Amino acid sequence: MEDNDNFILEFIGALNLRKRVKRKIKWKLIIAISFMIIIFLIFLIIICLASENTKMKRILLREKDKQDKISFNIFNNDYMANVINFNKIQYPIKENEIHVSYSLDSKLIYPTYISMLSGLVNCNESNILVFHLLLSFNFNTSEIPIFETLKEKYKVKIFYYIIPNMFSKSPKWTAGTDCVYYKILLPFLFPDLNRIIYLDGDTLIRKDISEMYNYPFNDNYILGFPFYTGYIMKRYGINKPKHYINGGCLLFNIKKIRKDKKDIDLLYATMRRIKNWGFLEQDAINYIFNPKIGFLPLKYGIYMIGSNKVFRALSKGYVYSKLNLDEGYEAIKDPSIVHFSCCWPKVWTNGTKNLFKDKDICLRYQKEFYYYANKTRFYEDIYNKLFFNTKKKKKKKNQIQKKTYR
Repeated sequence: MEDNDNFILEFIGALNLRKRVKRKIKWKLIIAISFMIIIFLIFLIIICLASENTKMKRILLREKDKQDKISFNIFNNDYMANVINFNKIQYPIKENEIHVSYSLDSKLIYPTYISMLSGLVNCNESNILVFHLLLSFNFNTSEIPIFETLKEKYKVKIFYYIIPNMFSKSPKWTAGTDCVYYKILLPFLFPDLNRIIYLDGDTLIRKDISEMYNYPFNDNYILGFPFYTGYIMKRYGINKPKHYINGGCLLFNIKKIRKDKKDIDLLYATMRRIKNWGFLEQDAINYIFNPKIGFLPLKYGIYMIGSNKVFRALSKGYVYSKLNLDEGYEAIKDPSIVHFSCCWPKVWTNGTKNLFKDKDICLRYQKEFYYYANKTRFYEDIYNKLFFNTKKKKKKKNQIQKKTYR
């Protein structure tokens, strides 16, 4: 009987041992499988990174091939010789002159005209505004007399330059115009100037801009209005960008740019597309002039921001980080220059939406735009071509959509 009991106990013990062995094997198997999965994932990541690196190399080589095909000699000044200058008489530069440049094609005639007019209306009587209009190669020159009408009432100088088709292979915005690139030619076009203001056509000059024109550079190549800071320049290998500025309201230190030959660098970088610029010439300007880029006071080039609340939200590390909030509040309350870059469609085309969903601010500046337009003999033409015509198109579009739905 005892032998039977011993046998049963031994058998049970053997079963328990086998269970323990199975458990150990099970855990070892789980650990081994987990380890293999981790190794596999690491291997997969390495392969992905390697393939991404290869892909980037191929893109760079492809870009290089494209660049090599661009017929452009950076050390030859022939590209400037082709600029058609309508200004036959050379004039002496006076101390009270404020030089302002715009670049435009036939689509931007009236918005640019209104921007110029607003500057003249608000200009100090002791100063003379000198406008330099960089016109696209296909600009309809019969439209030039429109700008000449400003001389009937205001003491103003206007000069015209037809820019050759030298940016045909450069990337474009959706509007498909070369005009955005013309500002990089300013140091070449005006060798006798020390400084010049550049403005986009979608601006209103609400105050005298002599303070902006004479603002100290402090050894910077360019001054502008703060845009997205930080992350954009990191894409191009600048990990600690000092500033990043918008390309719509700028003050060029032409003298220093020429002295340090940054004009050549900028033109080369833009024409050769040494980087895959996301914001076209704006990225190139910030890349080449970094870190010698300064900020203008916020009132010169403020976006269409209508409330302190929005500005305060933006100041938290987005666009206006580390800038004076009080200055920002004053700027949005009564800016010297307002830039319609954050409003699409533009206010003159009945646009009532901006980036910050503020309808009131759009209507406010729409009224201001047409207030200046009303001071011209072209009011009806401006209204019909810009405002009424767009409104008409919207109605037609809505009618077509309704028919389609039926």
